[in-house]
Amino acid sequence: MKLETTRFGDLDISEKQILEFPDGLYGFEKETRFTLLPFNPNIESPMEWMQSILSPHLAFVVTDPHLYVPNYKMKLLDEDKKKVQLGANEPFLVRCIVTIPENYTDMTANLVAPVVINAQKAVAKQFVLTTMEYDTRHYLLPEEMRTSAAAPH
Repeated sequence: MKLETTRFGDLDISEKQILEFPDGLYGFEKETRFTLLPFNPNIESPMEWMQSILSPHLAFVVTDPHLYVPNYKMKLLDEDKKKVQLGANEPFLVRCIVTIPENYTDMTANLVAPVVINAQKAVAKQFVLTTMEYDTRHYLLPEEMRTSAAAPH
C-alpha cells in the first residue's frame, strides 16, 4: 500500500507491516494504525520511527527499553496479554516513546507507558505501569555524556 508521510515522503509498505492499536495511544486515541520504520535507513540505530498510517504528520521515535535499562521489567497480566492476543508464554516486543530535545544528549524515554507489540499478529497496545520503579523521562545517555556534551569546548 502507498503511505503518505510528511517526514519520509511516500512509502510503499505491506499490509503485514501495519500494527493495529485497537485503543490508540494515550492522547492519540483515534490513531489506531502505525508502522515501524528505520530511524535512518543508512545507519544502524537503536531507534525506530513509529509512523501513523492515518496521519501523515504523526510519527514517534521509539526504542527498546532493554537496550538502555537491561533489567527493565514489566509484568503483563493474563487480561493484558489478551488485549494484544498473546498466549501465556508467547514472546512480544516492547518499545518506549523517546523525546529528543534540541540537545540530543538529553533525550529521554517514557518507561512508564511502554508499547507492547505482538509481532506475530501485528497487534499492539500502550500500557501504563503502576510500579513506581520507572520514570516518564528516563535519560537514555549516562550523566557524564550529557554533562560533557553540554560543557563548552
